[in-house]
Amino acid sequence: MINISSYKQLDIILPNTNKALAKVLGNATPKELEIISNGKDLKSVMNTILKQSGDSSSSDKALLELVKNNPTLKNLGDVSSTIKDLLNSIKSDKEQLPIEKTLKNFLTDIKDLKNSELKQKLENSGVFLESRIKNAKNPQLELKNTLTSLVETLQNSSSPSAKAISNQVKILLNNEILKAASNIDITKENRANQKILAQLSSNIENLISKLKTAQKGIDTIHNPTLNKALEKLEHLIQVKNLTPQNFKLSSIKESLEQISLNINKSFTMESKSIINSLEKIFQSLKGIDSIEKFIDKNLSNDISKLNQNIKDVILKADPIFSKDTNLILNKLQTLNTPEKLNSAQNVKEIISSDLKAILMQTSEEMAKSPHANQNEILKHIDKLSLQIDHYQLLSHLSNGSSLYLPFSWDMLEDGNIELKKDEDEKFYCDIDLKLKEYGELNLKLTLFEKNQLNLHIYSSSEKLKTLLKENIPSLRSALIDIQVTPREIRVYEPKIKAPISPYQNQEDNIYMGFEVKA
Repeated sequence: MINISSYKQLDIILPNTNKALAKVLGNATPKELEIISNGKDLKSVMNTILKQSGDSSSSDKALLELVKNNPTLKNLGDVSSTIKDLLNSIKSDKEQLPIEKTLKNFLTDIKDLKNSELKQKLENSGVFLESRIKNAKNPQLELKNTLTSLVETLQNSSSPSAKAISNQVKILLNNEILKAASNIDITKENRANQKILAQLSSNIENLISKLKTAQKGIDTIHNPTLNKALEKLEHLIQVKNLTPQNFKLSSIKESLEQISLNINKSFTMESKSIINSLEKIFQSLKGIDSIEKFIDKNLSNDISKLNQNIKDVILKADPIFSKDTNLILNKLQTLNTPEKLNSAQNVKEIISSDLKAILMQTSEEMAKSPHANQNEILKHIDKLSLQIDHYQLLSHLSNGSSLYLPFSWDMLEDGNIELKKDEDEKFYCDIDLKLKEYGELNLKLTLFEKNQLNLHIYSSSEKLKTLLKENIPSLRSALIDIQVTPREIRVYEPKIKAPISPYQNQEDNIYMGFEVKA
């Protein structure tokens, strides 16, 4: 059986555990090794890498170049193809292996993929296995901090229910498990028995029930749906979206209707004046059919004032109905069973769903198995493990996250994603694809100021560039719907050197390809 211990410092950059690194060092010339380290032996090479890890050191850069240019790693192929090959090898036998379900999960068609599923797939891709185990949360400390936040949130409440709940929480915080919970390695925490954990989780479930009961009389002005509509409306009327390309009158009306639905059911004293403001805005919108008329009637200011008035009413509400209390309630619901409060269970769940961990376990079991296709299965497992190790090594050396695409796409021949964040809270994402019909497609994205996006697209295929041009309005619309503002979308020839950052506006490049700007 696989044995991953969180007692030890887990590293992904040792040649005896990372197959990709072993390949690189095995193929490197003495001169290349000398560039990486002052010493020429493997020990000093690895010491240098470990000491300067994550420091963008010259050693890391030199080794990164070796990794990128290593012939074995360059020709590994697409992860999805390896998964398909492994699945075909397994299917040749009547006996179904546990890994089969995990592998199929990574072959979800891109058309059927949801955002929440993609996040989970990336987490379970194997690239983050060691760091996830190392950083596994201490659920008992998490519960302690959540309950402390609840007491602080409810302390100004005038509701009798809130005061009773606060007292119940204070008693819970004196529980022997929570009193002992501290910010230490999860493996060294107080090991409570199942009976004590069961009692604690029962008390948490009782607390959740009381909080929900106390909120049953909540006014519709505190409905989470209203908050979402306010946020979306705020996004739609910001100056950067009041342009011919980004203006979405139908979405503005839809958000206002959602707000109206909630406010009309409200029994707060202030709701009447809010309803009057809404009616005036709806009246003004009747004659609106263009961005020019919308701006001319100053409707963005009227809507902005309406939003602020509603926010002011929400802020005056009793803390038991607040957004903070709802967030805490949601958090408590993730910590309400003995299993969820058990640290070892956290690690077990990571190992049971992570692709690299499952591959390691399957490899150990398959080595002892009489499976008819044993050799072929082990060969594909080894290749898939090497591909994951390759992405881990690239991530480590580039001080970012390098990932494969964890889904199936018939048009895709190969592809990967690189993510980075700088000190100014700008996020950079490079998506490099090799498409069967259109060749190479490179996308460089920069996200800044929380929701402002620049996108540069590089392709040499005229047919693909035409398709991109036709669909950019749909892309803009989809981005605005999820409250992201597309500031700049440009298409370039790949031979033209890309700007240092899509965030930087370089007007001398306008002649290249076509341009769509906010």
